[in-house]
Order: sequence, then structure tokens, then C-alpha cells
Amino acid sequence: MKRMCSAGVPLLLALGMSPLLAQECSFAGVVDPDGRGRRREVARTTASFAASHPQAIVSSVPEVAPAGRPIRVAGDGVSGSPLRLGRYEGYVDQEIFGTMAAEGVVPAAPASDAEFLRRVTLDLTGRIPDAATVRSFLADGTADKRSRMVDALLASDAFVDRWAFFWDELFRNTAFADSGRLYPLGRNAFHAYFQDAVRSRKPWDVMARELIAAAGNSVSAPAANFAVRNLQTNGPVQDTYDNLAADTGRVFLGTNGLFCTTCHNGRGHLDAINLWGSGITRQDLWGMSAFFSRTAARRQGTSNADSYYAVSDGTSGNYSLNTTTGNKTARTPCPPVPTGPCNPYPTNPPTLTSISPSYVKTPANPGGGAPGTGEGYRAALARLVTADPLFAEAAVNRLWKELFTLGLVEPVEALDPARLDPANPPPGSWTLQPTHPALLKKLGAEFAAHGYDLRYLLGLLAKSQAYQLSSFYAGSWSDQGTRLFARHFPRRLRAEELFDALTKATNMPASMTVSGYTSPVAWAAELPDVSEPTGGATNGAIRSFLNNFLRGDRDTDERSSQFSILQAFSLLNDSAVVLPRISSIPPTSAVAKLIAKNAAPSEIVDTLYLGTLSRPPASEERGAAVALFSNLPPGRTKTTVAEDLQFALLNKVDFLFNY
Repeated sequence: MKRMCSAGVPLLLALGMSPLLAQECSFAGVVDPDGRGRRREVARTTASFAASHPQAIVSSVPEVAPAGRPIRVAGDGVSGSPLRLGRYEGYVDQEIFGTMAAEGVVPAAPASDAEFLRRVTLDLTGRIPDAATVRSFLADGTADKRSRMVDALLASDAFVDRWAFFWDELFRNTAFADSGRLYPLGRNAFHAYFQDAVRSRKPWDVMARELIAAAGNSVSAPAANFAVRNLQTNGPVQDTYDNLAADTGRVFLGTNGLFCTTCHNGRGHLDAINLWGSGITRQDLWGMSAFFSRTAARRQGTSNADSYYAVSDGTSGNYSLNTTTGNKTARTPCPPVPTGPCNPYPTNPPTLTSISPSYVKTPANPGGGAPGTGEGYRAALARLVTADPLFAEAAVNRLWKELFTLGLVEPVEALDPARLDPANPPPGSWTLQPTHPALLKKLGAEFAAHGYDLRYLLGLLAKSQAYQLSSFYAGSWSDQGTRLFARHFPRRLRAEELFDALTKATNMPASMTVSGYTSPVAWAAELPDVSEPTGGATNGAIRSFLNNFLRGDRDTDERSSQFSILQAFSLLNDSAVVLPRISSIPPTSAVAKLIAKNAAPSEIVDTLYLGTLSRPPASEERGAAVALFSNLPPGRTKTTVAEDLQFALLNKVDFLFNY
């Protein structure tokens, strides 16, 4: 169902849905080394959404402190009087707005309070704010309320769930992959590890060293699941070593170029898309793989329910060049002119039979690196990875994308180490890869200087004026503005966010069972795996609902933000997940509580808008909704009108978006 968007357009339009829902299909798959296609796709979605739903995002432009330098904002050209934003005391805003000013690009206006609150609550906690929080925030006239809200969200329990989910996604935590199966015991332990890391503010560099070097029982030493997840059992053991090296590059250094070299040299394959990768050889990859050449993982248990792995390290052995079968091209010594079966990429020297650990060369590590005397191989790799400036820069680029929808470098796992440093620009026709190269460097250094603290960096970004720009843009938009982050870019809610938004809006908590858990969970963000929840018809219905919104499998099927006709039908007709939540029969539902207190129609309308769409209704929306409660025909009651209003709001397109 992932490709049904175009086929469903006529029906979606006939249903009165926004044109955005009908038009949003995946951008054509092309080689996109600098993310230009991805940026155009996001900008198009943003423009469609803002044009279709302006009332959602421009209900009120917040007042700003009189101190600060004035700049012109979109839509301000008529009066000629600039809107005054706060002073750019932070380097994030200096870089973002300074670049716009230098290139003559006008930024969007600041986001309204309602727009900001919905956005930051979703970004930091994965949930929408409740009606009481929205009402209180909009009524708060203090100058620092946004900063205080960010701090409160960073300290919340929901923050732990949302960012444990982030790590689960990054490390592909799943019980039953095609290879590298963690089984429920390992999967649950891995998820608990991420929850504890977020809750305890474990620094990212500490996490990285634990994950790269962990040994022991994959349940009691859950960081060892990083090694387990990369096991490949249908080929020689070197396949697993290569997987671990490539995944180390992807996860910790943000560069998937190493994966390309598991089969061949970078030259001839990456020349047009990755300058650094084009110079990496297969032998360079083997040097990274050799850090794992003393690592073994052995399955314990006999069934899916009781299986886990014991991960250990030996004291001898290197990466042998002795394979001619399996999933990769041959690993054998190879002279410049091979005369028989051998690796088709010459080794240096030609008689080489094994590879010792050697850190792949990057601009920050031109001489590579190797284990010290008495140092374990994986411990050495952990030390070298976390000392590489690319480690911090890859992390902040990912986190920037989580809050800004687009990374400073796109795609976020295609960093080109040879094109990141503004002090050392690439040769010839190559250009610097980040949209803001100096900002990426500064953020990486800042992240490291503050102990790789996730909360610190997210707070820094969320409190910036760059993050708080509106997604509505009144002026003429161009691709130049996309590259410079001149507006905020909406995104469709992830499957788990959407389910949790349904739960929050209707005040109807779920009770989802998870394999290996002794207690159910209430929020989809708490699920350790995209194969959950399991057991029973209700859990099966929730699982199908989540799958309809394309959460993928963390293995071969990638998560997608595409739309489909099936998603529209789910929100309109799902009799197990959606429709029971709008009922007034459960006394705890949002509608039931309003009816029980005999709320006036105006209060019902306002409360449902605030609790579902995180904003007050526009005047025309409010008038039309309140009028529905008047002169009720036979069979219609205040209760049924309230239920229908809740249903309609859940099916508004802006409910599907974080904007």
C-alpha cells in the first residue's frame, strides 16, 4: 500500500480532503548527494500545507521584546515596518539569519504561540499538548514562557519515551530481522538500555563507547546488542565484521560510504556523489572491520522466547583474507594483475593474507589509528570514533533534522568528510556539503564541550529563533529559502505519534501488550519494536493501524511519510482504533467529560479544538461549529454533535502534521 498515493487522488478530493493529502507522494528516487531533491520535496509539502491551512499557523503572531535588532519578515513589505525579533545572542540565530541577510532572503514571521507549542511538544515528547496546557500557554503573557516550556518538556517522562524511540530507530532495534535477530529478550533489553540512557542523561560519547565495545549477555549487558544486530550467518564471519564496520560508519559517523566498500573500492562507484568515499578502498574498510575480528557472538537458548546472545572477545587473530564464497566478492591476496580467483581489487602489498585494525582515514585522522599496547580492539575503535570530530557533527546533524525536518546535510547518513570544513574547501567543482558549514562545526564543538548532553543540545536548538519561525510564508517562496531554513518545514506525524495524538486528543488511553513485558504500555512511543503490540484482537487492530501509516520494519522496509488512501480510510472508518475513541460512552473520554459537566456549546468547541488541533478555532470555524448545536433535528443531541465534531477534527489534515 505504500505506492497508492497517486491512484487515490480522485477519491481523496471527492471526500473533501485537502489537496495536500492527495498530492503528497514520494519524490522520484534519484542520486541525491547533497539532498537537493529531498529539500525540494519538503518545501513543496510545506507550501501546500500552509496554503491549504493558513488558519492553523497564523492565528496569532506573538509579541516580542522591544530589545533586539529589527529585520524584515515575509509579508511585512507592504507596511515597511519591520517586525522586531529578539536579539541574536546565540550563534545558531546569527548563522541562520546572518546567511539569509547576506543572500537577501527574507525569513518567515515568528510562529504563533499555538504553532510553537504544538511543534515543540511533538518534537521533544512525541505527543500533542492537552487542552489545559494550550489554554494556559496562550494566556501566559510572560516573556520567557517559551524557554520555560522547553525546559519542562525536556524534564518530562514523555521526553524519555520519545528519545528512546529515536535510538531504537537509529540502531534498528527489532526482534526478528532477516539477519541479526535480537529476539524479544535482547530487543526489550536494548530498548530499556536506551530508556535508561535518556533518563539518566548518559552522554552520547559514553553510549557510543559502550555500544561499540560491549561484551557479555545481550540481556544483562544490553549494549552488546549493537554487535548482535549486525550478525550475518549465511556467509563467512568476515561478513559480520564488515557489517559492524559499515554500521559504525553509518550510526556514529553519519557516513554510509563504508557500506559501499564492503564489496568494492569507492572509486568508480562514489566518484560523483562522495569525494571522501571515492578515495576509500576495500582494504581501508577491512582495516575498520579488523577491529571486530576478535569478537564472537553465540546464541543461547532454543526458542524465540528464551534466546539471547553471549558476546565475547578473543585475545588473538586478525581479519583474514581467505574467502571466495558468501555474500561479498572474494577476500584474498591479489596482485596488480590477477591470474586466478582473487579479490579483484589489488591489495597492498600483493601478498597480504590478513589485515590488522586501522582506523579509516578522515580529514581529522589523516594517519588513521590503531590499538595501543594492551588495548582491546573494540575499545580502541570506540576511542578513535569518539575522538573524531565527525562523531559530534554527525550527531548534531541528526538532531537538527529531528527539530527542523531537514538536516544541515542531507541525507543525514551521507556525510562527505572531505566536504564539511569551510576552512578546507574541496577542490575543483566540488562544493561544501552543509547548507551552513560553520554552524555544523560550531554545533559539533558545542555538543562535545557540553559533555554530549542530548537535552542541552535539543534545548539550545528549540530555544533558537530559527526553530521558532512559522511554517506560513506570505511572500514569494524559492528554493534558496529552502536551503537557508527561511521557514519551518512541516512533516507528517510518524505512525506512533499519530496513534498517541489520537489517545491524547480523545483522552482514551490504550493498553497494549508487548512480548516479554509483564505490564502493558499506554503509548505507542513506548513500544520497543515496530512488530508490537501483539496478542488479541485489539492489539492486532492497533498494529494494523500503525502499519497503515508506514512505520516500516527497521530492517528491509524503511519508514515512510507518504500518504495513502488506506490511511484516509483508517481515520474515517477504523471501528477498533478510531471510532471507539470519540464515543461519549466511556466516562473518561474527552467528549464524555464535556457532556458530564454540561458544558456550553462554545466550551465544547473550544476545548475540542485545543485538545485535538492544539489551537483555538478560527472565528469562522468557531461560528460554524457552535451553530451545529442549535435547532437540533430529531435523533440529534448535544452528545452526538460533540462526537461528530471530535471525529471531524481528527480527520482534518492539520491533525496529521507537525508544523
